[in-house]
Amino acid sequence: MTRPRVAMLVANDITRDSRVQKVAYSAAEAGFEVLLLGYDANAPARPRKATRIGAAQVMRTGLSNRFKLKSEQYVHSAAPVDRARAGVLRAASFAARVDYKVRRRLMKSVKEPGTGGPGVKSKAKETLWKVYIRDGDWRRTARHLLLLEDAWSAVVEDFRPDVVHAHDMHTPGIGVRIADRIARSGGRRPKVVYDAHEYVAGVHMPTQRKLAYTGLEREFVRRADAVVTVSPTLAGMLAERYALRTRPTVVANAPMVGPAAAGPEAKPVGVREALGLAAGVPLLVYSGAISPARGVDVMIEAMPLLGEAHVVIVCGDAEDSYVRSLVARAGELGAGARIHTAPYVAPHQVPAYLASATVGVIPILHTVNHEIALITKYYEYMHARLPIVVSDVRAMAEQTAELGCGEVFAVRSTGELADRALRKRDAEAFAEAAGKVLADPARYAAAYTEELLAENSWEGQARILVDLYARLAGRRPEPLEGSRPFAETG
Repeated sequence: MTRPRVAMLVANDITRDSRVQKVAYSAAEAGFEVLLLGYDANAPARPRKATRIGAAQVMRTGLSNRFKLKSEQYVHSAAPVDRARAGVLRAASFAARVDYKVRRRLMKSVKEPGTGGPGVKSKAKETLWKVYIRDGDWRRTARHLLLLEDAWSAVVEDFRPDVVHAHDMHTPGIGVRIADRIARSGGRRPKVVYDAHEYVAGVHMPTQRKLAYTGLEREFVRRADAVVTVSPTLAGMLAERYALRTRPTVVANAPMVGPAAAGPEAKPVGVREALGLAAGVPLLVYSGAISPARGVDVMIEAMPLLGEAHVVIVCGDAEDSYVRSLVARAGELGAGARIHTAPYVAPHQVPAYLASATVGVIPILHTVNHEIALITKYYEYMHARLPIVVSDVRAMAEQTAELGCGEVFAVRSTGELADRALRKRDAEAFAEAAGKVLADPARYAAAYTEELLAENSWEGQARILVDLYARLAGRRPEPLEGSRPFAETG
């Protein structure tokens, strides 16, 4: 008997999407035959080669349209009727490409009512918004998704999946429509899983794009056979917003810590050792993306209140202008000798890399998506056994209070970024919370029992997903023998 098959769809190039990589890897290790399809603007519409993440097959395609793909079957035919068909299809393909480019240009030209000036040109663009955007129908305003569907359809149909896993806001429609198409052609309709990576209505993006993606989610979320998401808070919000019959299954973005996580690289030097700091020096670490909304400035403003504690920002680019401004500000505050930057390491190495710090910091400001997120860094700090100082964003504040693994402090919202008085208040609140943790870090770290860490590892979360796949597919495969490194090869 063949192994049950899972086709996974994600509208990015996969390379930086650790959740998607881990899902594909773990499903394949559990015995499912996995095909992961991603999008690469430079790739051909028909994938010419596959790579692998562990035992999972990975393919990337560009955009295309069904007319172009159909015309290719007649390229080598000399029959007059086939040449005529190819000509008609090429003409239709050309028209589809022109249509896409015109619509794309149009989307860049329209102006949301009330955002333009008094001139005739601005008013015309606002009128165009009212006529064209209207209800945010994604078929008009996110037409690239139809081209991505065209590029993926034949590949998925040939794979004959039992389950289609549609990742993130871009793909639930593609997953459902391909599944329905398979059923209409006489095949067994695969079950569809929609994986809501974030709260679409709370994502910061242009209004016309947000209207398209919220409309897309609204149309297809109830047509999926199961919904998966990243936190209990978001699961509740989705269930309420869409009146879902079943509460979404939570599969958290926890780090991979098992043997596969070792990868080919050697164990990294710890961040403390990399900075040359003695073991007794208090070290607060912020690890992750850097932007004003991440609230790192709060930690910097608090440095004069933190005694001899050092701060390290682990980021992708220490020469980034915003990172440099934070370092410069620490110098202005007289803390220039206590501020450091350090580079990223591979995702599976992060907990070991951070473990030599004293405290993990998550100072993010209030936004809708920040309220509901249990971000990957939270779990990485947990597995590094670092006490956590986190802002009072809902999900992480509640988790921290429940576990007793850190302290919570109040911060402003992103709408109040420029308010200096609030920034000063935030810094004082941060310093108070950090001071409590620095006074007795071992007490907070004691919350990290082996049972808790196992439950909040990727391996623990993957079991939830594998159980869901088995239920939807109607059978559970035998796990693969041995193990493969968590890395893309081939």
